[in-house]
Amino acid sequence: MGNYISYMKAGISAVDKRRIGRAAVMALLPLLCCLVACAMYGRSIADVYLPASEWNDELFYFKQVEGILHYGYPQGYFGFNESHALKASFAAWSPVLVFPWIIWGFIFGWNFLSPVYCNIVLMMLALFVFVYVVQPGRKQLLLLTVLFASFTPLTRFMLSGMPEVICFFMVIMVLTAGIACLRREKAGLVALLFIMTAVMTLMRPYLLVFMGLPIYLLVRRKRWKGAAASLAILAATGSVYVLINHFYPFV
Repeated sequence: MGNYISYMKAGISAVDKRRIGRAAVMALLPLLCCLVACAMYGRSIADVYLPASEWNDELFYFKQVEGILHYGYPQGYFGFNESHALKASFAAWSPVLVFPWIIWGFIFGWNFLSPVYCNIVLMMLALFVFVYVVQPGRKQLLLLTVLFASFTPLTRFMLSGMPEVICFFMVIMVLTAGIACLRREKAGLVALLFIMTAVMTLMRPYLLVFMGLPIYLLVRRKRWKGAAASLAILAATGSVYVLINHFYPFV
């Protein structure tokens, strides 16, 4: 009996190691794509220089985060295309949009390469978690690799000061939790989905569409109580949105 238990433990350990190994290898893909993209121009990731970008948004977001890290809110005037610039404003989007960069800046400091490194790490983390949780097969992993590598705009966004990668990261994490929940529904996963989709809504309001999944799961499980709880969560998210817009105007 003791030998059988030891054999089972060894088998489970081997499976876990294989899952971790696949996830770790896939997590290197974003970094590899960025290295190849830079190498095509005879450069390295460390040569990326945000002020020289064709997208003036990159420096725009960089200065906003710099102001938050130093003073708690942006300094100066910010405005998006065809709009009036506002003082201490986040212009088109809310400050929640750049929260990973703010955390990164607090921990590692803030310079022109900070958003680039943070973007790459976020995508590496997203792929690791996705592959570990979802456990795609070999053919699926190959297809995922081809599709990810061929979507060159994503690599460009990783090598920039644009927050699109933060949105991609959140979407992948929501889809990962959603797939896990559809396979085996748990109250904790549904709650996590609500939290993540609420954050996404505060980042960019149109991302509210992703909250449809946890609402569906909760209503299916709790019926009218689930519908009432979903409405309460929507109301709370909307209230926070209004408060952010009041204290940190971004429109």
